[in-house]
Amino acid sequence: HLTPFEVEFVGGRVGDEHETFIYVLAYCAIRAGEAVALRRKNVNIVRSELRIVESASENNGHITFGHTKSGRKRDVTVPKFLMQRIEEHLDDVGQDPEAFVFTSPKGGPLQLSNFRRRVWYPAIKGTDLEGVRIHDLRHTGASILINQGLHPKIVQQHLGHSSIVVTMDRYGHLYPSDSERVQDALDAAFERGLVESKVPKIGADADQMRTTA
Repeated sequence: HLTPFEVEFVGGRVGDEHETFIYVLAYCAIRAGEAVALRRKNVNIVRSELRIVESASENNGHITFGHTKSGRKRDVTVPKFLMQRIEEHLDDVGQDPEAFVFTSPKGGPLQLSNFRRRVWYPAIKGTDLEGVRIHDLRHTGASILINQGLHPKIVQQHLGHSSIVVTMDRYGHLYPSDSERVQDALDAAFERGLVESKVPKIGADADQMRTTA
């Protein structure tokens, strides 16, 4: 996955025409096919959300549309800085609600195979990011949320995974180890028990007082 700095770096190298596409993949963590299938009607500016309802797949240059990988529709939260960019980007998109948000130079949906060859590979060529895939931008979105301390359940919902098990299997290694927290909790329990064992109980105090008397 990339760091936010590296996302900014790549965004600057793909040019203004495709910068928003890169940011959507990295910060919304949607699949590239879902971004290709995104239509104007799926952008909720008021709620700052993207409605993910379908995905595009490509075979020999021919694009088809179908269900998302999980088979479910979902709403993805868009950070404020990115929604502002999307609004500006929509100025160049047709007013038809069915219009694609991201298009090819000739119009129509963006063709990922052409985008990789024409834009992505040249942008990362000769840099430390050479070899990074477009799909790794989705992993970048997951890592950003995890590094910000968000609960795995929230990460699952944002990514659209079918279950939290899928999320943890793929990204569990990015979460900080709980071993120190477990160690501290057990030490605290021991110390508390040690302190309590040295404090006379009320019943014991009363018995001692009667014996003394």
